[in-house]
Amino acid sequence: MGGHMPSYFGLWKLNYSIQPPANPADQVAQMKGFVELIKAQLKSGALKEGHGFLEGGAGYFVTADMPDEQVHELLSMWSPYVTFELHRTIPFPKFNEIELSAFQKRSGHQ
Repeated sequence: MGGHMPSYFGLWKLNYSIQPPANPADQVAQMKGFVELIKAQLKSGALKEGHGFLEGGAGYFVTADMPDEQVHELLSMWSPYVTFELHRTIPFPKFNEIELSAFQKRSGHQ
């Protein structure tokens, strides 16, 4: 793809199988840490956007264009408290060109 670095669309979900800290003050401190982490990742440009879903405990994000290793590090900072479903994206119009090429090859009309 001509050296274009990928961006990723991800779904995140809080990992409820992990017990929260027993002490309420520690729970608040942990939540403040998460808020600061997401702010830092947005401010640095590593994340283009991040949103929570209305029902809570889950949401989505879009990364900046970056190498796979950097995405891994970005997400590892949240582990094990947050789980992810990650999808590598192909920008338009390249995505359309690939789809059209595949369709033409399938139909025998190149």
